[in-house]
Amino acid sequence: MGIRGLLRAAVLLLLIRTWLADSNDPSPTPKFHFEPSSSMPEVILDLFNCKNCANEAVVHKILDRVLSTYDVRLRPNFGGAPVPVSVSIYVSSIEQISEINMDYTITMFLHQTWKDKRLAYYETNQNLTLDYRMHEKLWVPDCYFVNSKNTFVHDVTVENRVFQLHPDGTVRYGIRLTTTAACSLDLRKFPLDKQACKLEVESYGYTVEDIVLSWEDENAIHITDELHIPQFTYLGRTITSKEVYFYTGSYMRLIVKFEVQREVRSYLVQVYWPTVLTTILSWISFWMNYDSSAARVTIGLSSILVLTTIDSHMRDKLPHISCIKAIDIYILVCLFFVFLSLLEYVYINYLFFSRGPRRNRRRCKKPRRVVARYRYQEVVVENVQDGLINVEDRVEDRAAPLPDSPMQAHLASQESLGSLVFTSEQAQLATSESLSPLSCTSIQAQLATGESLSDLPSTSQQTLNDCTIHLHGFLTNDSIIPIEICNHSEACDDEDSEESLSSDESHGHDSSPSGRLMFPSGQSA
Repeated sequence: MGIRGLLRAAVLLLLIRTWLADSNDPSPTPKFHFEPSSSMPEVILDLFNCKNCANEAVVHKILDRVLSTYDVRLRPNFGGAPVPVSVSIYVSSIEQISEINMDYTITMFLHQTWKDKRLAYYETNQNLTLDYRMHEKLWVPDCYFVNSKNTFVHDVTVENRVFQLHPDGTVRYGIRLTTTAACSLDLRKFPLDKQACKLEVESYGYTVEDIVLSWEDENAIHITDELHIPQFTYLGRTITSKEVYFYTGSYMRLIVKFEVQREVRSYLVQVYWPTVLTTILSWISFWMNYDSSAARVTIGLSSILVLTTIDSHMRDKLPHISCIKAIDIYILVCLFFVFLSLLEYVYINYLFFSRGPRRNRRRCKKPRRVVARYRYQEVVVENVQDGLINVEDRVEDRAAPLPDSPMQAHLASQESLGSLVFTSEQAQLATSESLSPLSCTSIQAQLATGESLSDLPSTSQQTLNDCTIHLHGFLTNDSIIPIEICNHSEACDDEDSEESLSSDESHGHDSSPSGRLMFPSGQSA
């Protein structure tokens, strides 16, 4: 029998076997069993055994046989060594990282792999892929996310679960889910911060005596190439594992950290550039006139309001935490510069509107005091001259000798002039010869007249320091009789000028005034 005949026979037997397996005829048919000889080629043996092929009948037979004695309530190798479960994650997207809620949302494919000898089969060498309906018929690990706030399994269009059975009993279980996990953010350097958000996987009920979780390999975490996190840039990930202890036992915990860095470009447009321009805008008031109070105050207050609004807008996006953030210090510095610009205006306003008017009033008072003083002296000199002329006329009428000194002339009234005693102790009245130098002196005195007052300087820096001779006398009905001539020289400042002016005015308006005559010290009376 040649090889060609053997091949024909093998094909015929294979067709008969397939027909018998697919037949649903309830009539009893004799089963045909053929045991190929071991001396046949391996190709022929594979055709008869069909290890690399599986049809519906074969899979149905495998599942019926496996599940007939399978207890879903018991873990694999119950009562023996713990079941090693390897975990891997494929991250498809990270939607957002929320600073207010301190969490992030991630969508991923979670794959768990373990070995269950109760599910081993030998009918075929192919892996069996089963859908989500096997979830209720097979044992699966009770893994959960420790820091998860909310998790759900996608169910569009059906539940996104899949099982893969291997001939040796290895089970690979995959599930697509979205979870919102807590992430403790360190915002002290906000918005120039880097964050590390964790995802922790742990068995809920099985301790390390029943299940030992581990990462599948060093590349157990796979990230899609199109990953985009709003306001953040993905830097990398790190995986670790540790054993945690509770009062129910110790559990194995798997930890993955996603490291991200915040993008500053959006904050440059929303925060930094507006605050910088607002602060510089408040400095425009330095170049404004000091009396433009409305414009300076408006610019300062508007700058403060803009900075306060930006700060309030940033606080609405951040949680209420006790630590001081970098953005708070920055806005506080901007507010400080704006406040200094307002403080500068207050200081300038104080200088110009408090000390300035006071100095201006002093400058205005000094020329007025000088003018009033010279006018008063002019009036007093004229009165003294008239009085001396009257005295001279009366003395000539009496033809009596005058006292040796006008200081000793004590004349009380016009009626007492007739009873004067011509003794050496009595005051000698001034004659026309003795009074002529006095009149010459009064003419030569630098007094402020109507023509000379026009040349008087308007500033208080040019003052008149003259040595003067003061002649005191009694005012009679139409004349002043001098009784004292005093010579003094002093420098008059602003306060002395005011005192001398007030004293001069009081002498000029008294009921019994006394005249004061001022002569240059270079000439004698």
